[in-house]
This record gives sequence, C-alpha cells and structure tokens, in this order.
Amino acid sequence: MSKQTYKVGFFFRRQFTMNAAEAPVDIKNIFNRYSGDDGVMSVDKLHRFMVEVQMDKNASLEDAQAIINNQTAFQLDAFFKYLFSHLNPPLDPKLGIHHDMTAPLSHYYIYTGHNSYLTGNQLSSDCSDVPIIQALQRGVRVIELDIWPNSDEDDIDVLHGRTLTAPVALIKCLRSIKEHAFSASEYPVVITLEDHLTPDLQEKVAEMITQTFGDMLFSPSECLKELPSPASLKKHVMISTKPPKEYLQSKEVKGKNDSKKEVEGKNGSKREAEGKDDSKKEAEGKNDSKKEAEGKNGSKRKAVGKDDSEKEAEGKDDSEKEAEGKDDSEKESEGKDDSEKESEGKDDSEKEAQEDDSDEGEDDEDDEGDPKSEKNAASEYKRLIAIHAGKGKGGLSDWLRVDPNIVRRLSLSEQELEKAVDTHGKEIIRFTQQNLLRIYPKGIRVDSSNYDPFVGWMHGAQMVAFNMQGYGRSLWLMHGMFRANGGCGYVKKPDLLLKAGPNNEVFDPTTNLPVRTTLKVTVYMGDGWDKDFDQTHFDKYSPPDFYAKVGIAGVPADEVKKKTKTMDDNWIPSWDEQFEFPLTIPELALLRIKVLDYNLSEKDEFAGQTCLPVAELRQGIRAVPLYDRKGEKYSSVKLLMRFEFV
Repeated sequence: MSKQTYKVGFFFRRQFTMNAAEAPVDIKNIFNRYSGDDGVMSVDKLHRFMVEVQMDKNASLEDAQAIINNQTAFQLDAFFKYLFSHLNPPLDPKLGIHHDMTAPLSHYYIYTGHNSYLTGNQLSSDCSDVPIIQALQRGVRVIELDIWPNSDEDDIDVLHGRTLTAPVALIKCLRSIKEHAFSASEYPVVITLEDHLTPDLQEKVAEMITQTFGDMLFSPSECLKELPSPASLKKHVMISTKPPKEYLQSKEVKGKNDSKKEVEGKNGSKREAEGKDDSKKEAEGKNDSKKEAEGKNGSKRKAVGKDDSEKEAEGKDDSEKEAEGKDDSEKESEGKDDSEKESEGKDDSEKEAQEDDSDEGEDDEDDEGDPKSEKNAASEYKRLIAIHAGKGKGGLSDWLRVDPNIVRRLSLSEQELEKAVDTHGKEIIRFTQQNLLRIYPKGIRVDSSNYDPFVGWMHGAQMVAFNMQGYGRSLWLMHGMFRANGGCGYVKKPDLLLKAGPNNEVFDPTTNLPVRTTLKVTVYMGDGWDKDFDQTHFDKYSPPDFYAKVGIAGVPADEVKKKTKTMDDNWIPSWDEQFEFPLTIPELALLRIKVLDYNLSEKDEFAGQTCLPVAELRQGIRAVPLYDRKGEKYSSVKLLMRFEFV
C-alpha cells in the first residue's frame, strides 16, 4: 500500500491511497476449491484446474509443473500472479498456424495494405520504404506500390500521383520488400502495382523485379485457371496488376503508329466522357512538350487531378469520431453515402460505380485478348504478372462474371462496394469463391483514415486494403482479425462463404441465422497503468476513473457493445462484471475491448484497447494485454478476464 499526492492550486494537496492488486473473490473461491486443507495448490490440483476451469484438455502434469516452476505448490498470491501474467494469454501461442493452407488463395482473408509507401496523409506526406518494412514486420502480405516516371522520365518512382507526396525510388522499395518479406510470415507476399508507365519503363520495371527477386518470384507461363495455395507459395513473391497496354504518350509508339494514335485518341475521348480517371486522359491526350514540362516538375504532375481533398471533412476515420465521444453505431453510419440512391435501380448504381474508381487505374476496358493493345506491350513486364487485375467492359454484372477458365483480381472502392452489396451481394460472394476481390478506401479519405472492414469480409473480399498509418477503430479490427492463425497474414474464410448450397445458393449476410454459441465474458479488473503512465497523465488532480467497453464486431446480427461501471480514483480498477454475447457466426466475430478514463467536462481519455478473434479465444481466466492507439502493446497494462462458451 502506498500514497499519491496531487497538487490542487498553490496551497492545497490531495492524497490518495494506492492499494496493491488483490485477487477478486471469484479467483479466491476457485483457489479454495482446488487447494488442500493446508491452503496450497499442488501440481496435481493445478493440473485439474487447467483442465476443468481453463478448459485446456491437452494440459499435462508436466505443463502444470512448468508453471509452478521450482516450487512444489502454489499459494494464493502466486496463483493470482500467474493468472495475471504474460504466461496466461487469451490466445494460445502453441496453436500457431493451424488453418488448412492448401486451398486456393481465394479461400483466405489476406492482410492487405493500401498505398503502403505513405508515411502519413494521402496528399502531402513523404513516400518511403519504412512503412513498407513496418507492415511486413506486422505480417501484412499485400503491398501496394503506385509507380510513375521520375522527373527525367528515365527511371521509376513510387508516389501517390497528382498529389504533393515526395517520391521514393522503386528499386529501394523492392529491395526492402525482398529483405523483410518473410520476417513475420513465410507465406507469399503479393505486390499490387498501380501502373502509370510507358512501355519502355515497364520493361525497366520487369528487369528490376526479376533481378531483385530472382527465384523468389512466382510468374506462371500462362494465365491461371485456379489460384495456387499459400502453402505452395511459401517464400515467394507475386506481382498483381493490369496487363500492359499501348500507351500513346510513348515517343517510340507515336513515331511508328501515328494513325493508330488517332484511333486511340478518339477512344480516349469516349472514355473521358464516361468518367475515366485523369491518368488515362494524360496518357492519351497530352503532347510531348506538355509531358516534358510535367516530367521535369514533379510537384506540378502531383498537383493535377484529384478533387477529393475538398471533401476531406466527409471522410474522417472512426477513430476520430470515437475520440469526439460518438458511439460506434453513429460512427459506422457516418461515411456511408448515396445509399438512398439505390432505389434508382441497378443500372444507375453500376454507372456510379464506374465513375468512382478514379484512383486505382483499373476502370478502363480490359486489354486482355486485344491484339492491337498487346502489339506494343511490354512483354517481359506482362510475363511477370501472376494475378491479372482489371474490370473489363460493362458494369458490375460484367465485372463480377465468373470465368471458369481464368482467375483474376477485381478492385472496388469502399463506396462501390457499399452500393454493390445492395444490388449484387450474392454475385460478389460467388465471384470471391474463385477470384480475388480487393477493396480500397474512397479518395476523400485524404487523412489516411479507414472504413468498416466487415462489409468486405462478410461478402468474401480477400483483400480489404487499409492505410496502416490510419490508426483508430477500423485498423484495430484489422489487427484483431489477423491475430488469428498464428499471425501469418492469411485467415481461412468461413465455409459458408466458400461453398454453394444444394440448390447452388450462396450465403446471404443479411439473413438472420440461429444463435450457434454464446460467449460469456467476465471483466474482473485491470492493472499496470501506474507503471506505463505518469501520475498526472489522465487527471492532474486525482487518480484516473477507469471504465471498460466490451463488444462484438461481426455480422450485423452479432454486433453489440456494453460497458462496465466507472471506478473512481483508482489505478487498479476492480469491476467484476459479466456480459453475454449470442453469436450467429462466431468465425467472423471479434471481441472488442477498450478502456477509457471518464472525464466530466472533457472527452474521455483513451487508456488502451485490443481486438481478439472470438474463434481462437482460450476459455478460462486469462490476462489480456492492452495496446495503444497505434497497436503497440503496453509494457504492463492488462485486464484479468474470463471467457466461457455456453
């Protein structure tokens, strides 16, 4: 027991007693039940506790002896200390990678980054290989690079085009990917390229990639009819982008194909009328002098184009809204737009979707099979593409058409997805059973915020691409999802998203399914803030007033949030409250936990968070470590909780 003194004004002091962490009543009762008359718990009794309370059916006497270490038995204090230690985590470290890794890539959720090279916002931050390295070290398996000609147009830079972001050399990014690709997971890394290059520079990219990765590169000799499995691609790197086309801005192509340029120029004007993105307009409509002027002035090139910054206020991340005191349901409803327009019909939604994909460069007609566009294509560059991307002709129905003879990757913005799920929900799920679907943040998220990943996950989207520097609720959910399966970056999708029913029907996420299990959560207490934070971090005049929010993120039927009472003026809050969460699809459920310090006159202060995959929770009494806003684990802060499935 110790005391803390807080200064109030010039002359007054407030003194508070700090009690040591004490075992909750439930823990004391359990200890008494499994200890002998002498008040100690032997190895045999500890083993019984591990099997009957902790539900560790495979626990052995050797495991119990290892926990007790050099002692012959546990007293209450030692037993409590063990339960509240890093030796008793909520996810089993021995479980490791336990999903079947021999299915096609389309059967997995894949840890995916968006604009992986950016250090901050989407408009003016630096481009660097550092965030790429950090993402790979966290287990991210899909890295996105936007590749542009450098200012002299003789080399390749990575940058967010038509913005003020400072570039980084492509070769530097490739070398960093090679060095760190498998530092956290041996399963394949996919590099998605957003390509704004001429054929001669595409050939140079092909040479860079080949020389950098060598035998690590997976490049099939022909288009894939079925995606390979993660197990078959261990320690391999794959390239995914659109097959190259004829770019009329190329001087070489211009010199040889003047008449062809006229035809393509007309086609380009048609595409412009259909709302195609600025990069294609530049490629097909600019003359040499304008191109050189833009090439020598990178900032000029970057400043052209996107008007999304005007709408920045509409794209705030859930984390910012949460910090302003709004509840989760409000946050999730914000950022959704144009849903009312769905009543105008499927055709309108398809037209809107076509116009929405302005920053990904995949909304032109697919060049595959077009001899005119392939005639001058970068053949070596095309040969390296393992997973072909592109939307092709038509609208959503055409984009989502399944070809039994070829697999591909389709990219949709979060807005496109929101509209598509209302009109083409079943087609999306059917498409993702064989092909890859990538979702990316809408362009107005210039602050690098993120969106609700469950819309994509519920419909089978494998690559839900996130800004890994966009800290907040959405990214915490992403961290939680990919803590599953040993943190390898690949999580097997639920069977209901992979298989069609007896009548060829597919899963409908909006259907109310029966409850399959109920998760019972007891929040006993928390500890460690006094070690990781300064005395006045939360309140200048008193110890913090902690409360915990506990909820489920998942399909709509399972989403719920609850909270404990507030414990006033206490660094070691003891809540001892129990909550129940009925679950219809536990495989897609994440347990959300967040601790806040209550403030009467200001917004409540963040004090830690975590998200845990429900399907991998260990039953019993567990010590749950908490993480900061960026997802880094605190040294000492943790909660003592109990999980039961009933």
